[in-house]
Amino acid sequence: MELVEIVKIPEIEQLVWREVDLKKRDIDGGIYRMYDNTGEIVYVGKSSSLRDRIRNHIHHRTHIAYFMDEVVKIEWHQEPDPIFETLLEAIFIAYHLPKHNDEIKDAQRKFGDDYGNNR
Repeated sequence: MELVEIVKIPEIEQLVWREVDLKKRDIDGGIYRMYDNTGEIVYVGKSSSLRDRIRNHIHHRTHIAYFMDEVVKIEWHQEPDPIFETLLEAIFIAYHLPKHNDEIKDAQRKFGDDYGNNR
């Protein structure tokens, strides 16, 4: 079964995303997407404190520090419900297959480097 058959993609596409501005204090819990210079989503994450989490990523204090230099844009969607936040993160990882998410790297090790390329 395809992801688009399970998830109402038009509803997901209507989520409001804002570009991260760490000077603002209104960044609360939710999910975030990181883009490279080609516009590809390279990482999807979630946190109950996005401002702190993203700041830690930018200052290379997390496990994803190795690719932060290629990130040119970070956007976030506020989602206060932790269960829905987790579901949204999983949906975006399954839909975009970001190359730096562990779930995608694990699947490529298990099923081969072409995992997700035949979509």
